[in-house]
Amino acid sequence: MFLQKAWRTAAFGVYGFTQFTKSGFIEHSKKFKEEDMQIQMEGKNCIVTGANSGIGYATAEGLASRGATVYMVCRNKERGEAAQSQIQSNTGNPNIHLEICDLSSVKDIRTFVSHFSSNDKPIHVLVNNAGILENNRVITPEGLELSFAVNVAGTYTMTELLVPLLEKASPDARVITVSSGGMYTSPLTKDLQFSESNFDGSMQYARNKRLQVALTEKWAENYSNKGIGFYSMHPGWAETPGVAKSLPGFSEK
Repeated sequence: MFLQKAWRTAAFGVYGFTQFTKSGFIEHSKKFKEEDMQIQMEGKNCIVTGANSGIGYATAEGLASRGATVYMVCRNKERGEAAQSQIQSNTGNPNIHLEICDLSSVKDIRTFVSHFSSNDKPIHVLVNNAGILENNRVITPEGLELSFAVNVAGTYTMTELLVPLLEKASPDARVITVSSGGMYTSPLTKDLQFSESNFDGSMQYARNKRLQVALTEKWAENYSNKGIGFYSMHPGWAETPGVAKSLPGFSEK
């Protein structure tokens, strides 16, 4: 088991330094289609979780700059309001809305979806971006290990409950889950709560991200007749506040 993990990690590191860094982005960008990058999204409703910083902020701003109506789902009201104001200022798009929800709480997500669904608006894009890498074992009030609660249970609950509104945007609906290349270092496991005595936050994160990809495959299979596209993606190694906080050594390198 140890040798297998070491091999996976080494292979991930070598591949990552060539493919997931700025040089990799520049190389792959040569294949981008210009028309795909200039698409306009007026009239499209988009939900982005964890949208007040990092990749979530960049995603929300990118959608807003293309004219979409964006719903930023954030845990912290003050940071969310600051990000909302900044995006409105940067893009000139007034249709940026803040929704407060703790993605580690299934109850909170159910409350948010119930409130949001009362307006009966179609959802064209759901970006499951909110994520956490917690190095200590923390149990939520609902009895879930924190990383699993946010990365897997939260992602699953949000997506499943929003399927009816995504159907309303069929066949243009998309669910995009921000996974991570870190998933390559871990196979699927049945130990979802990481019950092992020596909790490893990085390993749990990798397991969670592997589960997100598996969930995406399952959603695509289960809802193949709903007119909803399901995608998982890896954004590359990005310099974000989350990486700096959770993986300071990796961030520095």
